[in-house]
Amino acid sequence: MLLKNKMIFGVAERKDSTKLDLVFDVAIYILFFVFAVLSFRYQYLLLNYREWGDESETIVAAKMMAAGMKLYSEIFNHHGPLTFLPGVLAEKFGDFGVLGHRVSVALLQVLAILSIYKSPALRFESQRILASVACATVILVFMPDIFGHMYKYQTIVGILLVVILSQYTIPAILCPEKVSSLRAVLGSLLIASLPFLAITYLPIAGLLFIASCRRDYFKGVAIGSSLGLTANLIFLGVYGSFAGFLAFHLYLNAKVLPFYAGLQPGGALIVNAVTVATSDLAHFLSLIAMLLSALILAQKEEKFPWRTFLLVAGLCSLLMRGAGFHGMPFFYAILPLLALNLSLIDTNSLASKQVALGFLLLCMVKISLILPGDKQKITSAPIPTETEFSKLVAEFTVPEDRIIAYSFQNFEYLASGRLPASGHFFYLPWQEKYNENPKFGISIDACKQIREAAPKVMLVDKWKVWDRFPWDSYAGCIQKLLDSNYRQVPNRPYYIRNDLLRGLDDYFSIENRKMIPSLPLSEVSSIKLKIDKDLMEAGRNRKLIALEIMFGTYVRVNPGVAQLILEREGGEKVNIDFALPELQDNHYKRFTIPEDSYVAGEVKWLTGGGISAWESHDEKDRVLTCMKYVFSDGSRGFTPGCPMF
Repeated sequence: MLLKNKMIFGVAERKDSTKLDLVFDVAIYILFFVFAVLSFRYQYLLLNYREWGDESETIVAAKMMAAGMKLYSEIFNHHGPLTFLPGVLAEKFGDFGVLGHRVSVALLQVLAILSIYKSPALRFESQRILASVACATVILVFMPDIFGHMYKYQTIVGILLVVILSQYTIPAILCPEKVSSLRAVLGSLLIASLPFLAITYLPIAGLLFIASCRRDYFKGVAIGSSLGLTANLIFLGVYGSFAGFLAFHLYLNAKVLPFYAGLQPGGALIVNAVTVATSDLAHFLSLIAMLLSALILAQKEEKFPWRTFLLVAGLCSLLMRGAGFHGMPFFYAILPLLALNLSLIDTNSLASKQVALGFLLLCMVKISLILPGDKQKITSAPIPTETEFSKLVAEFTVPEDRIIAYSFQNFEYLASGRLPASGHFFYLPWQEKYNENPKFGISIDACKQIREAAPKVMLVDKWKVWDRFPWDSYAGCIQKLLDSNYRQVPNRPYYIRNDLLRGLDDYFSIENRKMIPSLPLSEVSSIKLKIDKDLMEAGRNRKLIALEIMFGTYVRVNPGVAQLILEREGGEKVNIDFALPELQDNHYKRFTIPEDSYVAGEVKWLTGGGISAWESHDEKDRVLTCMKYVFSDGSRGFTPGCPMF
């Protein structure tokens, strides 16, 4: 009887357990689906999170390459040629800014997560779900702190390493029977591509090549490596220069840059990698976690685990350049190793499923941005759509014109929608030093190019690089150009070519003037425009084609329509109606007018008022309306005492 009762209860317990297992399985899949949806939302928000000069540098170079300029021979850059492939491809489909170029990185991140999910090293579905969720959370939540969501070569290297390790190298050590010829071809192709992102990744490429290679699929390894080398060399030959690659990427980085950066090649890099790996808690814990995960691989090797040893050595080499974004690929690359720990989970255990459910719920909450401060962190640092300098560029140039933004203000090219006037689109001390003794026939003369292009406007902030190398020590020739041909906007690092400014002595004078709004526009009171007659006299042979007036709206939206009336030199009048709600407070409103000379003007009420025009008063109470004059020859005139923007 007792035995019978045990059997009955045993059957009941198994049935209850099976039902509970099913409930947990369904819950895990539901959370996984919700997590995936929230992840795409999170990734979308990251497209507009933070601007960084190094990323803008990559995008600007890609735009120049897409415009037909040759990398290294006509465009200066330190980075490897493969860095620019996604950018060049994107530019084939349109003129994209930072957000557009980050899409390719986001797609590569999705590929990295899928490669972990489909890794042969993970045997069960629950392991794959947990591994992909854990890695996606790290990539989306924590990598942006070290710029891991940006279009930079370090990001691309990190993502490629995730794919290589999860799909090829780790399976080659752990379960070589699951490595197909196709997997060997693709893995070897990606390994061969790593040094073309930066030559500093040659060590890990070599170590991974050896650690992954086996006799069973050596033919696939040979084919993949050959394809990778050939494809990258073709890209370099078509879009760049072999001699320039040797000059800038190899020689300058190895022989010139260390004098300034302080990091010498050779044994010092190994010491630096060890120092960084133990420099703080995050690196040290990551190192320990990586080594513990490597034990799983080591146990699968017979005798000495030399393949695992080579893998670990390769991963540590990623820290040779230092911490922060330089060491970002290390944190990407250890993700497939850390995922190996999940292969030890007993997927049939109810306790394991409970833990897995809790972990998924935690990751989902984090990725949902419902925790205090999470969403604000991302949305509080959007990429600017315009800058003060981009407004100046729009004022003086057309899209075909080229500009300069020195010393390292690469985003200004993107915000302005203009290409650089020199192959040295940024300018730092080692570029000047290299030109003192150029190699392989490669030399780009920034001073000569700027002199010939004569950009209408330039931004030159005269950066004292790392508080050690002042502007005068590396840009004397460029400074001479500025002194002779350009006028600096007061209290701004902006320079405008002399011939584009009319009445510049008056505008840049230190005369004491103050801005006062006119009486508000009403049905009985129009706004008389006080035109700068000196400016109009200076522009007598250059007729006006546009006029910009600075209005004040008193921080409100004023309804109705007003009318601008301009009187030509011959007495005829031009009337232009404009809607008052379109005006921005304390901003200029541009009016395109028939090309002619004008001597007077006023703003009249039609169906609305309440606005004022800003005026500049001198000490003798002589008054000028704050206006910008656009002449037919491309020159500009500005009212003294009024802002340029």
